[in-house]
Amino acid sequence: MAFDDKEKKLLSDLAEKLTGGNQTGETRQNSLVSNVERRMREIGVEDLYEYLQIVEQDADEHSHLISALTIHTTSWFRENPHFVVFQELLMKALDKNEVFTVWCSACSTGEEAYSFAIVLEEFRRVHSKFEYRVVGTDIDPVSIATAQHAVYADRYMNFLLSRYKRHLLFGSGKTEGHFTLSKEVRSRCVFRVADLRSKNLQQDGPFNVAICRNVLIYFTPETVDQVVKNVVANLKLEGHLLLGHSESIQAGPLGLVQRGHSVFSKTASTKKNIERTTSVNSTARPIVLIIDDSATVRQVLKKQFAEMGFESKAVTSAAEASAYLKSNHVDLITLDLQMPDMNGDAWLEAERRAGLVTPVIIVSDVHAADADAVVQLLARGAQEYIEKESLVANAATLKEMFLELIRGSDIKPMPNVKPNLRSPNKRPDIIAIGASTGGPQALVKILSKLPPDSPPIVVTQHISVKFMHPLAERLASISGLKLGEFTHDARLLPGHIYLAYDDCHIGIAESERTPIIQVSKSPPLHGHRPSVD
Repeated sequence: MAFDDKEKKLLSDLAEKLTGGNQTGETRQNSLVSNVERRMREIGVEDLYEYLQIVEQDADEHSHLISALTIHTTSWFRENPHFVVFQELLMKALDKNEVFTVWCSACSTGEEAYSFAIVLEEFRRVHSKFEYRVVGTDIDPVSIATAQHAVYADRYMNFLLSRYKRHLLFGSGKTEGHFTLSKEVRSRCVFRVADLRSKNLQQDGPFNVAICRNVLIYFTPETVDQVVKNVVANLKLEGHLLLGHSESIQAGPLGLVQRGHSVFSKTASTKKNIERTTSVNSTARPIVLIIDDSATVRQVLKKQFAEMGFESKAVTSAAEASAYLKSNHVDLITLDLQMPDMNGDAWLEAERRAGLVTPVIIVSDVHAADADAVVQLLARGAQEYIEKESLVANAATLKEMFLELIRGSDIKPMPNVKPNLRSPNKRPDIIAIGASTGGPQALVKILSKLPPDSPPIVVTQHISVKFMHPLAERLASISGLKLGEFTHDARLLPGHIYLAYDDCHIGIAESERTPIIQVSKSPPLHGHRPSVD
């Protein structure tokens, strides 16, 4: 089956109405359409309107539709730095004679809630008088049912979870390959369906910690406003709010104090500030500097940034840009490569040497022959590249990129640590690296520190197809590793680096106890092929 444009628009409108998610991104729309198509195939319905009639009459199918229209990205112990902060909060709570309460406000299928519960249970084993309770909520009833059932596949177990095996029960027979949580953990966790947009959202709080990670990125600014107010309203005074690392809010108007990256605490002035402010984004809007000698491009970019709620300043040359930055702060820079007085690459290299740390997006028209120059610039000083012709065609996707860069705009040097891969206890069989925006710089820094006899390294980088081969060659040159053969069933060899290119997914399988490459042209995942999955 294939939906026409009218049907896709209908699904997009339904998703926005039922879940509140912003449906402007083409990638997101395609993903949700695929989810609905898959569900219709499962129940043997081919006509969308017939399916929606079933949804109206069947509450269970209504739940499945909401599930299909909801993003389900989650994993065990995701965003590990939050767990370091969390354990610090637990130590401070020891002096208080109260049950420590945690609310995972968009818990999906439960991995997030149980991850925090496992840490709490570990803490309780050491401090016998300590007690805790975890509440997990999500708008998707199907995901909540999975969380309540609490049975998960072993193959999704990561290193951090495997450290806590004392709190896991492993299946056998029909349940082999699966695990659940211990009775002690499960008895202290409850799950229910809840819509974070509800104006009178009340949970079993107030809570010591509320977790709302990787949710706000899917909402419009108006919905973000309502959701954050609702979550903060269910926090205890001096309680803490944890957001996703790619999300940010203006803490002051909400009476929040930032305690670390994406970590906030609630102060006594919170209630008064919530009542006074109309939007979490009403002040201190991000500022973008546009550097381009084309009046048309400057106009398009200014319009796009205005629609996103950003302020922008446009200059026509490298000299103007340098002069502006001497006395003004900006959160993001868009840079044209071909300019009259100084090319963009030369300007950026000079500014980086002078201490510029602001994220930079190259906005230019580059031919395949110039791809190597762009790759070098991405590896040295720029975070992303977009073509001028895609500014209008891919406006929604670019908006997500701009937001991601602005929300995570601190460029910090990597620690000067050389990994010990020669120790038998520390040497992995394969190193797999996935990277998206800003990835080439990180890859250069990581790979340049690896020994020439390192285990096979497999890399998936979200980047334009025209840059794949130049990037692979540059990474091999910098690392001193050999560029491995990217063909189906090719053996993964030590001292080699393998990049997914030619618009193909890359996977790893085993043949005669030897790891081999799996090359696939299967559909894009999360809008990417190759995809970090």
